Amino acid sequence: MITAIATQSTWYAGLTKPLAKIAAKVTKALAKLKPTRNPGGKGPIARLLTSRDGGPVRRIVNGRQTKYTGFFVSVKADFAQMPWESRHGEKPALVLSEASGRVVSLLAQPHRLEIFVKEQRAPLVYFPDLQLKVHPSFLADLRAGIPFSTATLAPSQDEPDDRLVTLIIEIKDDRDRRQNQPRYKKKLELAKEVYRSIGIEFLVIQRAEDIFAGDVRIASSVVSWRHTAVSQMDVWAAEKVLRPSEKAAAEVVAALGDGPVGWAKLRALHVRRFVDMDLTDAVSPTSSVRLPVHNSRKIGVRY
Repeated sequence: MITAIATQSTWYAGLTKPLAKIAAKVTKALAKLKPTRNPGGKGPIARLLTSRDGGPVRRIVNGRQTKYTGFFVSVKADFAQMPWESRHGEKPALVLSEASGRVVSLLAQPHRLEIFVKEQRAPLVYFPDLQLKVHPSFLADLRAGIPFSTATLAPSQDEPDDRLVTLIIEIKDDRDRRQNQPRYKKKLELAKEVYRSIGIEFLVIQRAEDIFAGDVRIASSVVSWRHTAVSQMDVWAAEKVLRPSEKAAAEVVAALGDGPVGWAKLRALHVRRFVDMDLTDAVSPTSSVRLPVHNSRKIGVRY
């Protein structure tokens, strides 16, 4: 299903020949990927296709892969299975996004982007790794050079959920050889131009520079309990404790039944965006917990 078409007055010329083995030919071919006037002045330069059910367009886990793959059942994706094919890149990025107070929703393999280029019949095809709906401050932090894992665990700033930014994330492993291929680099550049034309942000993050093991451990300690059953009574109990001001986690846990059950419920309420825990350090009884403001897009409870 086509959900968006980017149109503008420029047409990006394609490679006239397949990527050559000789560096000189590669340089010459890339030089031809420059904007040229689209005949007629108008027309689509790309199309973005999504799945009929609104989920991932690629499942990845098909029994034919020779590398680690799997699913992450995300609360922020309406409890859908989010596929991943990199246990050190995509999987921890999903965990960090699930734990973040500034990430409202997520979707892995969100769409297929086809970029039509001149002098090439088949379009350039791109499948992004992750689509996030985030608060503007989250995007600002990433643009300022703050690592992805640090930005996800930073405290929320009570920004309204009706001012979210759509962010496409491409996650690169250090061993991915495609990063050094001029053709692949140019495809990402063109994808970024297409996304910009339809109001979507696009960023590439590097595993070694943007995803830290310590941050992933903190996020995992919360996200591991995201499927804990919580009721409206639990929501009211937490709100009653936190209504005057933020409290230590131990006080909220006591109101939720204390012990392991209370801790599990507190973590689940954080992922569902009913409460906001301080995740800048390991979760402990002294960790601060507060009620977020303007969080209209909570993940509701059923009873």
